[in-house]
Amino acid sequence: MRNFGRLTGPEDGDGAGTTGLRSTIYPQDTFFYVENPPGKWLEASISLKYDGYPSGSMVDFACDVDGTPILAVTSLAVHTKDLLACSKCSLLVAKDPEDKTDLVITLHGDAILVPEKDRDAIRTTYLRRHSNAFWVDFGDFQFMRIQPKVVRYVSGVASSFLGTGEYDKNDFQAAKVDPISQFSVPVMSHMNKDHTEDTKAIVQHSTKIQVDSAYMLDLDSLGFNVKAGYQGETFKLRISFPRRAEDRKDVKLLIVEMLKAAKGDA
Repeated sequence: MRNFGRLTGPEDGDGAGTTGLRSTIYPQDTFFYVENPPGKWLEASISLKYDGYPSGSMVDFACDVDGTPILAVTSLAVHTKDLLACSKCSLLVAKDPEDKTDLVITLHGDAILVPEKDRDAIRTTYLRRHSNAFWVDFGDFQFMRIQPKVVRYVSGVASSFLGTGEYDKNDFQAAKVDPISQFSVPVMSHMNKDHTEDTKAIVQHSTKIQVDSAYMLDLDSLGFNVKAGYQGETFKLRISFPRRAEDRKDVKLLIVEMLKAAKGDA
């Protein structure tokens, strides 16, 4: 699937009425996908056995309130021994593992053992994310936090919309998850089930591309991403709202406004 990038709008690029493309990723984008990773992700540490070469492991993790990743590790694992010997590590999170053009985040930091006094609170946080992880209470398991040093991102690899950048620890931990994200799943499910033609009309109006289909992938306060079909190919497109959405009701009002504009031009 190819990635067309993001269509700009207010606070999303050059302002209302523009149809340029952007690849800017904000701290809240990286914060959201680190806090809500869709699966297992790659933790890389410095190998103790192989003379400092990088060593990768697939891991589950949760996040503390400030976005600090939490690992549940067993003393039997090689990567745990590596982290205890050298705390420097990285955590790679991909927004869509099946699409190399989509957002990929690498968090660099130091893995620190959670002190006993904090264990109960960290255990609760971890189990909130991984409710079936009963093994965290086994005697050989302990928790580690990865204290962020810098968070790097790349988006649009193998496309003409390449964007890269980084945020330091303070920018990352000061970010907040987009408030609209908590409503995104039910809103998108409703649109994809009952209003596919409306979504297609909005995409056609916004992009001037006569797409054959459009399926919402994710939604935030500035707009939404779709998987669009066109002449036998599929693409990812970013559709910006005319202005920032403040709440769930506002999302509905904006979509209705965009649909009226689309139908008015039809």
